[in-house]
Amino acid sequence: MSKAENEERYRAGAMPVSLGVGLFLVIQFVMAVVKLGGTSNSMMNKFSALAQDKHMDYLIMQNLYVAVGYVIVGILFVLVLRPFVALGVREGLRRPGVRAFILSFCGCFLIHGFFILRLVKTRPYFLDEAKFGYWYYEILNAVPDVAKPWVYFILFTCLPLVVLGYVLVWYWRNFSRRWRMAAAAVVLVLTGLMAIGSDAVRNRFVAKQQSDDKRWNVIIIGSDSLRADRLGCNGYKPRRSDGLAAGGVSPEIDRLAKRSFNFQNFYVPIASTLESGTTLMTAQYPHSHGLRQMYPSEETLKASKASIRPIAELLKEQGYETAAIGDWCAGYYDLMPLGFEEVSVSSYDNFKVYMSQAVVMSHFMIPLYFDNPVGYEIFPQLESFAQFVTPKVVTDRVKNRVARAAKSGRPFFWHVFYSCNHLPYRSPEPYSSMFTDPDYSGPNKNGVDFDIDQFIGGTDLENKWLALPEKEVVQIRDLYDGCTRMFDDNVGEILKSLEESGLSERTIVIITADHGDNLYEEGVTLGHGLTFNGGLQANHVPLVFHVPGLEAKEIEEQVRLIDLIPTLADMLELDEPDEWEGKSFAGWMDGSEEAKSRAFYGETGFPFVQFRVEGVERPKLPPMDEMTKIDEGFNFQFVLKKEYEERLVAAKQRCLVTEKWKLIYTPAADGSRHFGLFSRGEEGGMEKDVSASHPEIFEAMKRALELWIDERVETSIGEIFPEGE
Repeated sequence: MSKAENEERYRAGAMPVSLGVGLFLVIQFVMAVVKLGGTSNSMMNKFSALAQDKHMDYLIMQNLYVAVGYVIVGILFVLVLRPFVALGVREGLRRPGVRAFILSFCGCFLIHGFFILRLVKTRPYFLDEAKFGYWYYEILNAVPDVAKPWVYFILFTCLPLVVLGYVLVWYWRNFSRRWRMAAAAVVLVLTGLMAIGSDAVRNRFVAKQQSDDKRWNVIIIGSDSLRADRLGCNGYKPRRSDGLAAGGVSPEIDRLAKRSFNFQNFYVPIASTLESGTTLMTAQYPHSHGLRQMYPSEETLKASKASIRPIAELLKEQGYETAAIGDWCAGYYDLMPLGFEEVSVSSYDNFKVYMSQAVVMSHFMIPLYFDNPVGYEIFPQLESFAQFVTPKVVTDRVKNRVARAAKSGRPFFWHVFYSCNHLPYRSPEPYSSMFTDPDYSGPNKNGVDFDIDQFIGGTDLENKWLALPEKEVVQIRDLYDGCTRMFDDNVGEILKSLEESGLSERTIVIITADHGDNLYEEGVTLGHGLTFNGGLQANHVPLVFHVPGLEAKEIEEQVRLIDLIPTLADMLELDEPDEWEGKSFAGWMDGSEEAKSRAFYGETGFPFVQFRVEGVERPKLPPMDEMTKIDEGFNFQFVLKKEYEERLVAAKQRCLVTEKWKLIYTPAADGSRHFGLFSRGEEGGMEKDVSASHPEIFEAMKRALELWIDERVETSIGEIFPEGE
């Protein structure tokens, strides 16, 4: 082989480039493993110790599995870098292989830095500023706002296209005719396989059915932790109203509300997703369907499934297509399918999901390069992680279903459930900065600074949350507003797809939530399902009920989550099972029945935090990692230990709410019952106990609440106050 041929081999050859890329990736892998070990050692909760003591083999296998991703990234790096390395290794240079090795190693840093910058712009919630470098933000912040759209377009759209174009041209010029034909064939085959697997192609082959079935379609769209009082249609205005924020937090929902029934006082009986979601579909209180906290055992779930008659099951029997579609917050449908024939959600929380997440989040290469549809095929568990689930994926699935439903003519009942508003309030741009102060640079920049170790292994979060400075509180509220706008945009896309498919005129659309969230109102901090003191933000959720053809109206009277499904059953002419406890309010909407407020009864959920109640020593409960265990025979699910089942229920707060009053029951450590009465009409009344000054109201509501607690009998407002409140 001549010297010239040898130099050409080194210039275009894969070996030195592969060695440079390999060294870069080995360094990244070792750093990730060291980081994982340090994270595990620093965590103090019992689950971390369990992972290291009993599941080390699983952790090792997960690291080896992740190594596959490094190999894939390495191959792509080599393919991209070879043409550029060839430019830098000219003929006549001494030791061209060494130069190619160095150039490829440095090139890896350039590619890696580019993708991190891109992540800062598109998905900043992936980055922990303390760990991945605040300077990345400063680079993008140095660009003037007026120039950012053009700079971002050039940097994140034009530059990748130019690089890709050059790489393709280089390989085409350097490939022999045989290799060109082989490469073209591979590209065609891969493109064909991707097309065959795509929803767009499948939709074209759904046979159009001529159907006289004019029954209503129903789609319930919800976002976990969405509050009623933080929507524009209910009077809310965010702090910022400039730029993209000018539309408010919920322009799409607001437009829908103007032509719908907007229920101003709609309440859920428990502010916890699994329990509330089960209540939604079964029209039963938690004490009736049996799910009273978020870590039920396999036996509890079996008993609950055997005792319920969810509406999806009834509609399926009537020929409806029934489906639950959602992201990680909808994962409870894996545990509790609730009669749906198809469940398209992320995997529910279990210990192995958490361990896998710990491994993947330590290997930052995986979220950086595989947070995309192709990456989900290689690492399907990514869609089980909160950080990786995108609402857009959910929305695209719904839009594809709409297209198929328009062709099939089959009526449908769908529950579409997003995680948009759930703690820690992380959202991609432009939502994460849409309503926040552009000058803010604290720990809650892209989401609530949330220590999961403290959450599951400690009980002192109340003190930490109470000590938060006002500027941090404001930032957290603004982040929440961005999450709401993200949900709203997805709602708008679904509504648009219904319109374009011709289904909007025969589809009932409902916007609601499983529960709300506290956002530092008087007397509360963060979280949901933890207390009834301070207000009803965690239980007050929106209900925008759109029925095509019926006149829009705002309804002030109080209704409950248990009433929603009986209302739908009434409208769909279904026979209601005896197990259902709610009552239809369909007559309120068609004018056949006068609207009268209904008593709202509620209970708290799992006690991650037992907030202090003045004058009451509450029963002591240990932290989450002591009260729960991992049931290896039940898919490694977290379950409440049997010895805490009765203690947890006994320690729950309960409440009874009428139009003007709220009564809260708090169990005391000595077994006594403490009740506090609060006025809903007076300023500051939700924090001041007025039971002493209103003894008749107090006693009447106390009797009703104790009857509901002890005998599970509901008393109406009219029965509590025969002569009116």
